[in-house]
Amino acid sequence: MAIAAVFFARIANISKTPYARQVDLNIPTPPIFCYYHDKTYLKKGNLNKTLKLILTNMLFAAIYAAVCYVAYYYFVRPTLAIWPAAGLGVGAVIIWRGRIIPGLLLGELLNSLLIYKVHQQFGWNVDTLYNFLFYTLNIARPIIAGTWVVHVLGNQLLLLNFRSVAKFFLFAAIIPMAVTSLLFIILLNQVGFFTDDNFFTKSFLWYIGDIMSVLIFTPIMLTLFAQPRSLWRIRIVSLSLPVLVSFILIYLLFNSFRQFQIDRVNEGIQSQLSVLVNQFKQGPQDIDQLLNNLQQQDPVYTVKHYVVRVYQLNGNQRQLIYYNKDVRVSRFKDYIHESQIRIGDTDYVLFIAPNNDLFLANTPQSLWLTLLVGIFFAAFITFIMLILSGKNYTIAQTVAERTKDLNKTNEKLAQTNLDYKRIIESHPVIFWKVNIKEDQIKFVSTEAKSLLGYPVKQWLTEPHFLMGKIHPDDLSRFKQALFQKIFKHQNITISYRIRHADGGYRWFKDTLYLPEDFDQTQEIMGMMVDINDEKTNAQKIRHLAFHDPLTNLPNRQQLQQVLNELIRQGQSQQEFGAVLFLDMDRFKVLNDALGHHFGDQLLLKISNRLKLYQDEFNLIARFGGDEFVLVTNCEYQSANDAAVQVVMLAEDIIQTLAKPYQIDHHQHICTVSIGVSIYPNESNTVNDIIRQADVAMYRSKEQGRNQVTMYHQSMKQHNDQILYVEQVLRHAVNEDSFILKYQPMVNSDRQIVSFEALIRIFQDGRTIYPDEFIPVAEDTDLIQSLGRWVISNACFTASESGHNISINVSSKQFHQQGFIKYIEQIISQFNIKPNSLTIELTEGVVVGNFNEIQYKFNRLKEFGVQIAIDDFGTGYSSLQYLRQLPIDFLKIDKSFIDDIQSDDNAEVIIRTITSMARNLNLKTVAEGVETEAQFQLLKKLGCDFFQGYLFGHPGDLHTILEPAAKS
Repeated sequence: MAIAAVFFARIANISKTPYARQVDLNIPTPPIFCYYHDKTYLKKGNLNKTLKLILTNMLFAAIYAAVCYVAYYYFVRPTLAIWPAAGLGVGAVIIWRGRIIPGLLLGELLNSLLIYKVHQQFGWNVDTLYNFLFYTLNIARPIIAGTWVVHVLGNQLLLLNFRSVAKFFLFAAIIPMAVTSLLFIILLNQVGFFTDDNFFTKSFLWYIGDIMSVLIFTPIMLTLFAQPRSLWRIRIVSLSLPVLVSFILIYLLFNSFRQFQIDRVNEGIQSQLSVLVNQFKQGPQDIDQLLNNLQQQDPVYTVKHYVVRVYQLNGNQRQLIYYNKDVRVSRFKDYIHESQIRIGDTDYVLFIAPNNDLFLANTPQSLWLTLLVGIFFAAFITFIMLILSGKNYTIAQTVAERTKDLNKTNEKLAQTNLDYKRIIESHPVIFWKVNIKEDQIKFVSTEAKSLLGYPVKQWLTEPHFLMGKIHPDDLSRFKQALFQKIFKHQNITISYRIRHADGGYRWFKDTLYLPEDFDQTQEIMGMMVDINDEKTNAQKIRHLAFHDPLTNLPNRQQLQQVLNELIRQGQSQQEFGAVLFLDMDRFKVLNDALGHHFGDQLLLKISNRLKLYQDEFNLIARFGGDEFVLVTNCEYQSANDAAVQVVMLAEDIIQTLAKPYQIDHHQHICTVSIGVSIYPNESNTVNDIIRQADVAMYRSKEQGRNQVTMYHQSMKQHNDQILYVEQVLRHAVNEDSFILKYQPMVNSDRQIVSFEALIRIFQDGRTIYPDEFIPVAEDTDLIQSLGRWVISNACFTASESGHNISINVSSKQFHQQGFIKYIEQIISQFNIKPNSLTIELTEGVVVGNFNEIQYKFNRLKEFGVQIAIDDFGTGYSSLQYLRQLPIDFLKIDKSFIDDIQSDDNAEVIIRTITSMARNLNLKTVAEGVETEAQFQLLKKLGCDFFQGYLFGHPGDLHTILEPAAKS
């Protein structure tokens, strides 16, 4: 904008200088200064494409300038009714986009040299350069119009219907040319090229010239160069030729008036020149009076100013030229006349030239109207031919596409017929015809012998041949289908078995056809296709769908179907049966240790032993993995009878499966846990009954494995409680609704040295403690989220309060990937001081990869974390790990503290623990201290720290610290 402002300011200053010659511009030029480039040709491109682009721009510039030159000098004056540059420019931008801008720019520069002749008016100087730049603003108008059209109608201009053609004319010519013409005329008026008296006429004529150019020349450009060529190439004849012919005829017709107008204007100018010369010879003092009289004689000639030009005709006299800064010098050089006169001793040359007003006054209105009507007619032809050619193209394309589709359909049909013939010939098919009334085969194809082994003669001569060979179980269905075909006149396909000559039966699919002459012949035709392999494969697939591929036992899907039927049978007969759910003990350990091949072999041997009980059970199924389900029939009169009998049977199964298994020259023991559920019961769905047996099986595992447990309602309550706790736990994790309580740890002087963070969940008006939800968290993989919440909040408390905090970490959480990294991040995040954070671990944490455990312990010590073994003495007590791991505290389990006054053994154990800890440089913490007597005795036994209700219940940290602060 700044560059444009400076540029227009320079133009304005030049036009107002006394030595400026102003040109009456009648060619539409856009008042827009823009720059554009196509990045495609600035990147790594092909040299040939670049050269082709350069040649295209140069050729377009030459054609552009040549057409403008012809229009400028050979059309009816003074204002052009059509300006080809506008249409050529818009078409070029639509076709080549920004790549043609250099050609547009070069074409306008040529126009400035050849038409406007700026260099002759100003000489070769900076002002000339500014005028060159001014005229190059013409390229902005086609860029705007072309870009707008592409934006509205898309990258490919098809112009196939009235709507698209109307949009094209509207957005390529009518709207953009109106705006740009008006703006540029206003600009020229402001800088002094036009006067206000012909402003609106000039704007309108300029606008009409641009519109006509776009409506005529842009479509011609598109037919020559636009894509797709299949569309625009055919429009060269249907569109371009009619438009060009009509345009040339208009040009020839109206150009004939050009010489007539020149002669008329020259004759008038010559006569006025003679008068001026005679008057001028009378003396310069009469010039003013002369001009006034001249104006009175002929009002057409309005003399506002005069110019005296003194030329040096000979000798060394200097030339003197007088200009008035407000004079509009005529550009009609063909009409300039001069005469030499001598006044005194001085020779003068008197010039006279017409201006626009003279031409407007001497041009008949009918000529202008006829010219505009002719050009409008050419534009109308363009509009109509675009629509017609687009419609023809659309019809041709539709016909071509439908023809192509039809050819494809015919080809596909031919190929289908060929494929069908090949299929028929390559498949085992028997064509036959039977007389229903006589039950006699009248025709059979030769494939009958190869497929069924019977010679064709036997088919044709043996009475009741077909009916006699069909399997007895399928004969009634075949007859039913046959008579249904006769009465309903429908094609019917039926599958049945027919006896082979070797005595076996083969499956065939037979399609029955009823001929049109059936009433006369009583004959039915059929096409028998051998589907024996398909049936066999289908049976195999069905077997695989309902059987376990490893053990060949029924799978879960068949189990559900059979059990569902047995439940309905039991309900209707009021009898009872049982479901046994078996799960092998320690199977996963054996499978992981010895490999899946061993596991498969073991499962096969187990299934073979279970098959020994097939007489006692309706179904023996592999439920999945190492789980089996056995279902008895509904044969017991009461649920109690069923329970007694089935438990005895289950115990026998336990004994059978507990015997050693010989696999790969080794004997292995694998026991089984069994759960039993009686059906039907209050839960009469298959899934509920299986789930009940599963729950009972897990109770067997909890009670020590290798036993049988009968399901009862209390187990459901236990499971419901676990599910409830799981839901509460998940809600607490999602809603961040855990509560941390803190219990103080004191030294022998009752001074608080640390706090243990204890997590709680408050739900439905009651508090849920860790011993309820921690096992559930570990089973459901929520332990990591829960543990991280505790660690984060406890460390925040430690950071804010400055007190030492102990945190309980489960074994599963400790062994999770990323635990050490998380502790390191938390310590850094909250800037935890060394030795102010203690992690409490149970003895079970040391079970596993000892090197990995030792590494994690050492890493925690590097972070300044203290480590305590919680519930010491109740689990995996080993002097080995106490010696090799960097442990700081041993926390004596509350069970020993409770019995310290009543059980001498408990006192001995505590004394032993404290003595051992002292020798290993470890501190001991007594948990669950509730009485003063316990406290005093524990001090005597050498305990270092104490924790329990005697010193404070778990609570909020500030509540605990407030009394201590007051004391």
